[in-house]
Amino acid sequence: MPLPSGQTVGVVFGGPSVEHDVSIITAQQAMAVLAERHTVIPLYVGKDGRWWTGEELRDVSAFTQSPPRGARPLELRLGAADGPFFEPSTSRLRGDKALPISVVLNAIHGTGGEDGALLGALELAGVPHAGRGVAAFAVGMDKHLAKTVLQAGGLEVLPHRRIERGAWEQDRAGVLAIVASDFPPPVVVKPATLGSSIGVARCESAAEVEEALELAFELDRQAIVEPFATGATELNCAVLGRPGGELRVSEVERPLGSEAGLTFEDKYLSAGGGKDGSGGAKGGGAKGGGGKAGGSGESGAGMASADRIIPADVDPGLRERVRAEAEKAHRALRVAGVVRYDFFVLPAQDGRPERICVNEPNTVPGSFAFYLFEPRGLAFPDLLDELLAIGLAEAREERSTTRSFASALIDRHAKSAA
Repeated sequence: MPLPSGQTVGVVFGGPSVEHDVSIITAQQAMAVLAERHTVIPLYVGKDGRWWTGEELRDVSAFTQSPPRGARPLELRLGAADGPFFEPSTSRLRGDKALPISVVLNAIHGTGGEDGALLGALELAGVPHAGRGVAAFAVGMDKHLAKTVLQAGGLEVLPHRRIERGAWEQDRAGVLAIVASDFPPPVVVKPATLGSSIGVARCESAAEVEEALELAFELDRQAIVEPFATGATELNCAVLGRPGGELRVSEVERPLGSEAGLTFEDKYLSAGGGKDGSGGAKGGGAKGGGGKAGGSGESGAGMASADRIIPADVDPGLRERVRAEAEKAHRALRVAGVVRYDFFVLPAQDGRPERICVNEPNTVPGSFAFYLFEPRGLAFPDLLDELLAIGLAEAREERSTTRSFASALIDRHAKSAA
């Protein structure tokens, strides 16, 4: 269903996440594009959890100071008839100002945005939002749960060991012994609920594993250890759609990076990449390679400027198999929105054929993965419109679902108490 122009779209970004700055760039891209067809209201969440709004927040230079230049305080109020977004008044003569937002676009990467926390607040407030599914987002953010759900959905994943911070603090030597028994080096250690390759490390020895776990537990309460995918090719693919509906599957990319997969610096701080997400690995490792980069190389261009090859320079039949696996993953996860799925293609070895393993889903991908849909004929403005339309359709379906019914339970207990 086409989205009518003239919507009032609130774009929420920032958040108490290690990916806070990445989110700012993704939001700047989205707000610039959305403003061509809709009214855009920035909804910025600071690292300290405070909310802000203001027209100047559509300029990235405003964020060189804290609070951002031109930012006005904003409150999220659950249960408010005119809300939930309000600018509190600073005058006795004027009341608080409600912001008339018709739909929210979630551009928070990582903690708060991809773990279902923000979505839960929006759903309690009855606000339509693009990128829906508290359970789906919570599962997608947790690498252990995501592997479990995707494997149950018929996809292959790399084996792994989940480790809790409490177990590490109680018996470090015992944890290291279990890891060494499970997976001989090289292995990959990564925080279980972070993205953008933050805290991810390839380890060649027990000493390196110990150091990597120490870092992982500074950033997260859980860590994942899995074998390094030696000789694998990394391929990424995005899917747009909602449960039970038609899905749009993007083109397949091969990100270019080091043998161990793209690091945070590769993705956001390299000369060829902007300060936003690339489609790089978030662990497990992949084979780099030559070829030309598919990005623009413009500073601040986000994912679109990272080094990649689109379409991936692999057999066309393999690309189609990856696209089919991405569609299967999207149906298994049940996200209403756009998700980028990262895969490893493991070479045939030890009598086993070539295998496609899903590494992880990214439920709020950098730049909303628009650069993967454009080669398939879906421009960035249309992608965002479809995302918003999905959010509005999901809200309508929720309203049509029975959530309460008349019960005599309270009356019965009241009479008993009397």
